[in-house]
Amino acid sequence: MGIDVTDTSEVVILTVPHPRDLPTLVGRTFTTPWFTMDADRSARFEFATYLDSYPHPYGSEEDDGYGEDLVEGFHLLGMLDYLLNHVLVSQTPCTPWNYGLDHVRFVSVIRLTDRFRIAGTLREVVERAERGHLVVLDLVGEVQGREKPGFVATQRVLWTLAAANGGSPEKGREQSHV
Repeated sequence: MGIDVTDTSEVVILTVPHPRDLPTLVGRTFTTPWFTMDADRSARFEFATYLDSYPHPYGSEEDDGYGEDLVEGFHLLGMLDYLLNHVLVSQTPCTPWNYGLDHVRFVSVIRLTDRFRIAGTLREVVERAERGHLVVLDLVGEVQGREKPGFVATQRVLWTLAAANGGSPEKGREQSHV
């Protein structure tokens, strides 16, 4: 379970030498590797967010419910950082900060057995003076074998240089990701 690196033929990575070069990526698309949620981690998410402590209306599929193997929507959103770190890369150490979500819709159920990936477009880059660059991403959670996506979202991420966060670029990672 997790990232599938056996076939990366459809993966599209966007790389910039430095965050100041982010505007050159506006309009470009990217695609993450396929991913399958691990049942154990999903159960830990439900435990950590107290979803396991009350009877919820997931029910069985026969009762028009979602079934026990549903991947909760906020767990899917929590996976955005991890998945995007594989495809949005700065060669200069920087820190990407979650800045928010403007638009999220859970369009169809994603189950533990489903393979999904993120396809997206870098829509806009706004320079934030000394704070860095605000990157706006339009995202689609594609589900393998299904035309209808699992979810869609617009995410904002603030890319800041490591030195601007009290760290030193020399002490930063070899490559920094969103």
